[in-house]
Amino acid sequence: MQQSERKWLTMIVILCTVLGVFGYVWKQRTQVPVVTVTLENLMAPFTYGASRFLEGIHTGIAIIDDGILRVKDMSDIEERNAELEQKQVAYDELVAENIRLRQLLQFKGEQPQFALLAASVVTRDRGAWTDTFTISRGRADGVEPNMAVIAPRGVVGFVSDVYEHSARVQSILDPRSATGVIVQRPESRIASILKGNGNRPMEPQMVNIALNGDVLKGDTIVTSGFGGMYPKGLLLGHVKDIVTDEEGFVKHAIIEPTVDFQSLEEVFVITKSFTARPETPKLEPKLIPRTQRDQVEGAKGTVQQ
Repeated sequence: MQQSERKWLTMIVILCTVLGVFGYVWKQRTQVPVVTVTLENLMAPFTYGASRFLEGIHTGIAIIDDGILRVKDMSDIEERNAELEQKQVAYDELVAENIRLRQLLQFKGEQPQFALLAASVVTRDRGAWTDTFTISRGRADGVEPNMAVIAPRGVVGFVSDVYEHSARVQSILDPRSATGVIVQRPESRIASILKGNGNRPMEPQMVNIALNGDVLKGDTIVTSGFGGMYPKGLLLGHVKDIVTDEEGFVKHAIIEPTVDFQSLEEVFVITKSFTARPETPKLEPKLIPRTQRDQVEGAKGTVQQ
């Protein structure tokens, strides 16, 4: 046990002595060039390696930090671009709406003969045999059935059903519609009926025109006023083509409407017309007696002789 303790004590003394000498030499390294140079040569590889290692760590951290900043900047830029794009879309929509409203206001001012009620198109219902849409005005706004509906570019249709705050409009493209029309050209003035075409929804037809009827391609078609639903002279469209019936007795004129039904957003309901209509004479029907008995006894509505 004593030998073992002496051995450990000797090792501790030697280690302390070496550390003391090393510390003294290190402290005096500037005054002893041989020691300084030797230590620097011994420590140079370790110093260089440590320096390179630390520099690499610093560079890596800088690259990672720069990448994070770039990703964040790109995310911010994308968000700003999306926000600017949304604002641009909203601005374009406001400009388009402003243009439409200006056109509607101008059109309304150019129609002093009518009391016009503006309405927005809410929903659309288009099928093979129907073409209707709902507007944002109803009974509470003074809308009544069979009122004409127009747009700045021409006739749209008529009010078919009325609700409290909305109404359904049946357009001139609906195959169930029958609109009295006339050729505007003074040399013609051919009158006919405009009906929707279920096979070609965007091409209504003037039907049952006599083969010698004076209708030409490009003729302007307006409302005739017959029937009392539409005022006379409202623009409907232009003759696109003329086709002869399969049986060869009559012909039809294919009309290109002036109203763009695909992009229709606002319309006007004609609630009142200030133009005077010709008075319809009130005639009582009278039956002509066909027998001697009718003449003697008299019949309802007969003329007594």
